[in-house]
Amino acid sequence: GWIHTPEVLFGMMEEGGIDKACITGLADIPGDDDEAYPRFVAALRTDPDRIVAGYLRINPWYGNRARELFIRAVREDGIRGLKLHPTTIILPPHAPAVIEFVRLAGELGVPVLFHSGDEPNALPLQIGKCAEACPDTDIIMGHMGGTFFWEDALRVAQKYSNIYLEPSGNPLPDIIQKAVAAVGAQRVVFGTDMPAIHPKVERYKLDHAGLTPEEKELVCSRNIGRLMGLKLDTNR
Repeated sequence: GWIHTPEVLFGMMEEGGIDKACITGLADIPGDDDEAYPRFVAALRTDPDRIVAGYLRINPWYGNRARELFIRAVREDGIRGLKLHPTTIILPPHAPAVIEFVRLAGELGVPVLFHSGDEPNALPLQIGKCAEACPDTDIIMGHMGGTFFWEDALRVAQKYSNIYLEPSGNPLPDIIQKAVAAVGAQRVVFGTDMPAIHPKVERYKLDHAGLTPEEKELVCSRNIGRLMGLKLDTNR
């Protein structure tokens, strides 16, 4: 039931002190809404200075149709990442159909953002199995296991060097410190989970994480810039 427009996004970004955003849609594509993909591409192009990249949220159940769309999205429409939400697609991260798309993302040179959390299909250990099967793909573990499985997220990321941790939505005030201590600032990326969470909340966690200026720069911009091939001004 969420409706999220670029205008809503820009307002929340301004309130939360976010200069640039990498976005994803709210719908798995392909799906029942034929306008979901063109609407997402249009949102990406609204303001390239503020919306700098997008993850296409794919539904692997559509097989070749989804595969062809994803390839076109990366090669022709400037999409720079793949988003997979195991709960809504009703497939665990280590399912063969999911692994096929994660490997394809690696071949295309873009990272994969997984939703992770407390749901049976979105657990860090499952994402670890996917990372093991797809060593050439960079995987961002969104929410890094949520409220109850963050310790598994740390263990999995320590085991697989192609996993990056993204701590948005985790209520622990020191979760960013724990992530950096576990895998280093080079493999932690800042996220907000807008519109579910206001960026002010995530900024508060970041600002009180005790990071050095260099670590904060890596987490806030340099890591995601490297993963998504972005040219970012890191002096801001």
